[in-house]
Amino acid sequence: MKYSKTISDELKDILKSCTTVAQRKEVAESNGLSIHTLNSIITGNRKITTKNNKCISELLRVAICNAKEMHFSLLDYYQDIKYL
Repeated sequence: MKYSKTISDELKDILKSCTTVAQRKEVAESNGLSIHTLNSIITGNRKITTKNNKCISELLRVAICNAKEMHFSLLDYYQDIKYL
């Protein structure tokens, strides 16, 4: 997957809405990052680099799996939960 230097507003909202804090923490730790670093990347305060892009990809996979568990596509799942 190819990324720009920062995450778009829509992807930021999707990653935050469609994953739990515990999931983000687990993904961060499994990729050698702190939850604070991952949150900074998601919010755009840190740039995406070759060192951390795998973490973002894995977090996106977690979000997709969460949507699949609810029998939604990721965008439909996001639209359904973003106003909860």
